[in-house]
Amino acid sequence: MIKSKLPISMILITMLLACRTLTPAPASPVTATKDVEFTLAEDQTAMVTDTGLTIRLIGVAGDERCPSEIECAMSGPVSISLSVQKSGGDPVNVNLQTFTDNNGRAPGGKFEGIQNSETFEGYLIEVMGVTPYPAKPSKPIKASEYRVILIVTQE
Repeated sequence: MIKSKLPISMILITMLLACRTLTPAPASPVTATKDVEFTLAEDQTAMVTDTGLTIRLIGVAGDERCPSEIECAMSGPVSISLSVQKSGGDPVNVNLQTFTDNNGRAPGGKFEGIQNSETFEGYLIEVMGVTPYPAKPSKPIKASEYRVILIVTQE
């Protein structure tokens, strides 16, 4: 019989740690420029130069777009949640929606009942796209896979 030099409890702890689910670290902050599109992943922050704005993508709150591999009578919007603050002020939650084409790009213009932009402290924050576009209804997009394209312009 071979005797182990490690106590059984150490082996069990090692096995449990190996099986745990790792939480991915938040994506690195990005530096964005006013009037230029930028992309955020879930829980990623952008500091918009010369505006004092910090925008964090909380996540995609809902995706009602029709998957590209099926035919739908109607396709719905994708909804996102942001946290926005200016120069150390209190963060404000902003919820936006948009429709997109199959490439994830938002069409220009306004749609009744759809708020694709928000004015905050003299700046317009607008959704320009959300990727990826859903392909199959049986394969939902993971929260970590979404990317939201935004633009900030002076009001």
